[in-house]
Amino acid sequence: MDLLEIGAIAQVLGAVAILLSLIFVIIELRKNLKQNNIANSLVRAIEREKFNYMQMDESMAKLIARAKLSYKNLKSHEKIQFDAFVLQKISIQVRGYRFAEESAFKFGTSRLRDRVKINTSEFFASVGVRECYGSLLERNLIDDQPLLCEIVDDLT
Repeated sequence: MDLLEIGAIAQVLGAVAILLSLIFVIIELRKNLKQNNIANSLVRAIEREKFNYMQMDESMAKLIARAKLSYKNLKSHEKIQFDAFVLQKISIQVRGYRFAEESAFKFGTSRLRDRVKINTSEFFASVGVRECYGSLLERNLIDDQPLLCEIVDDLT
């Protein structure tokens, strides 16, 4: 074997090694993506659970019940509390809708988005929530999200 043949064999072995390393990288990236999806889902679940626990507090539950009937009849400090509640609820729902493709690896994107729409529609079904949303828009404290516009327009 001369030097030229040894060089050709080395090139073939190098190409095979590069191909194997690329396959390994692809496998590791897929594992990383799956772990990232699971972590994101868990973070969102914890975020929703904290939000649900906040609603279980008696004083907050009473405030939510009063505000759903009429936002306009709330006292100033109650409006601030309910504004924060609505803003947090909207941000959770819009984020869930926006990132449905990345986080719906088992459910399917359309199913997860439909679930977000149903939850958002139920939330905006009360007059007080729509009044609060309108107030937030008037004061320029929130962006007019297309998802929310569609849902609120369908309810009015």
